[in-house]
Amino acid sequence: MFMRVLMVVAALVLTSMGVTKADAADYLDLPLSNGNGEERGGVHPDLPYDRAVLEAALNRHRAKGIAPARFKALLWQYWIVRAAEDAGVALSEWDPQRGADVNRATIFAVYDFYAKLYVTHPDTLRWMGFANIGAPAFAAGMLDLGTVPELRWFSSMLMSMQKHIFMDLGAMHAAYLHGGIKAVEEMRDAGIIDPDTTAAWADPAQAVLEFSSREQNLVIAEQFDRMRARLLPPGEVVTYAITVAGPMPVPGGKTPAQYRPLFGGPLPAFNYADRVARWDFLSNDTVPAYERLSADSVHKIVQRPFADRVAEYRATARLIDLIVPFRSAEPQTGVR
Repeated sequence: MFMRVLMVVAALVLTSMGVTKADAADYLDLPLSNGNGEERGGVHPDLPYDRAVLEAALNRHRAKGIAPARFKALLWQYWIVRAAEDAGVALSEWDPQRGADVNRATIFAVYDFYAKLYVTHPDTLRWMGFANIGAPAFAAGMLDLGTVPELRWFSSMLMSMQKHIFMDLGAMHAAYLHGGIKAVEEMRDAGIIDPDTTAAWADPAQAVLEFSSREQNLVIAEQFDRMRARLLPPGEVVTYAITVAGPMPVPGGKTPAQYRPLFGGPLPAFNYADRVARWDFLSNDTVPAYERLSADSVHKIVQRPFADRVAEYRATARLIDLIVPFRSAEPQTGVR
């Protein structure tokens, strides 16, 4: 009798374990533990990287009529995986906490992906051209800061921002390309993106400013805030130095110091890490400068090898510019 009771209890325990495992395989109600992209991998460590497995789980939930908000992490992971596949990036190994030199291939692959999307869809995916043109200076900052041990945390934060932007805007672009507006609307219903961003996808060719606003004011704003607030070394000093050193990759655009000079001199009167000042600069000068470029001009720039463009923005190639922030009234575009 006692053995029979033990067997029944064991069966109940095993059945319970099986149900728990099955439930876990559905990936419902998972938190976005890596939603800002600062750690290795996707949005939650329990989510797989196999597209077929992710898609099968999504289809089960859709068939059952489960609210998209319950499979938010799963859906987001799926579209990030699709974007990573398109970019040739191993999401499972993407870790901004590793050195910039270790991540170099991934950094470059992401921006090459943006160029490819623009070249393939120049009449619709215009934000991708903008993202690629502005990227060499950003990538150069990751690599340069990564060479100084005391500044490697800042390099990791820039790499985290790149990954965060890819997870957000890159995933949205993958959804739009592979699933159309319905896929974008499902991301909205899941709570991954907001209604205003969804509405912008009705005409992505006209959404450069809207997507840029999302990038700067929603996606990476908090990460920039933390960079600026860091105590040792002082984030205020490091981020202002980045502002001073920052050239203008968009032809016809101004540098931060040219846009708002401090006492009329060669230094900027704002810190790029200040979200209000940064958006004022980007929305009133940088984005309009990009919008004025012809499609041929954008095409010519993004098709230049990305490694060559990054090399032009490395500190070793710009020593004179860094010592004397502006030697003339001409914008330092870095486009040669």
